[in-house]
Amino acid sequence: MQNQEEREKIVNYGLIHIVDNDRNIKEIFNKKTYEPEFLDFYGIFSQSLGAYCRLYEESPEPEKRARETAQRIMDHEMEKINAITKKSKREMQMMEDSAFAALFTIPAIDRYGTEATDQLADFLIEEWHKNFPKNQIQKGKFEEINNGFKKKRFCYITTAICDSMGKPDDCYELNCFRNYRDTYLLSTDEGEAIVQEYYDIAPTIVKHINRDKKCKEIYASIWEEYLAPCLHLIEEDRKE
Repeated sequence: MQNQEEREKIVNYGLIHIVDNDRNIKEIFNKKTYEPEFLDFYGIFSQSLGAYCRLYEESPEPEKRARETAQRIMDHEMEKINAITKKSKREMQMMEDSAFAALFTIPAIDRYGTEATDQLADFLIEEWHKNFPKNQIQKGKFEEINNGFKKKRFCYITTAICDSMGKPDDCYELNCFRNYRDTYLLSTDEGEAIVQEYYDIAPTIVKHINRDKKCKEIYASIWEEYLAPCLHLIEEDRKE
């Protein structure tokens, strides 16, 4: 039976690492690996979440306890980020950690299913928004994310963007990208692997964007920064 001091140690030295990840997000987030990887991750942090919940229940100010715990997790994350001196590497790490937090950390906290963990998730997202304004995360559930891989039909990124722009499913832009995929990308082993990776990851990206109040702005930005230049290259027959 853990006493309060032991629970404090478990939270202070264990739970603060719940955003740590030293592997490529693409290796652990795809159709084949996400479910087992997430369940292993959840199992690792279940004891820490349990210790936190007991401290929350025993606290005379439980909301303050939840906020302080979220702050400790965020402080650990910022210490790691600030230790990276090169700006480009720091921004890449922030992006990777934001993806991991959205796909693993927050769903794992949510999965524990208590008032304590619900508040912890909310406060951690709030802290994330303050510290990483360019890498926003939303509250997601493991089941919803995992089920995105199992549906037979997905709303993919380019389709979602064109839809947000009021373009039909058979519009010129979508047909160009589909033709590029079918006649160029799928003709090579490397291209086929890229398409498969896109099929694995895109549905969840779209789901998270659609939850954001500024989803139309996000889609417009993706179009201007990425897809419009790609379309011009395809039109110029610079397919490589």
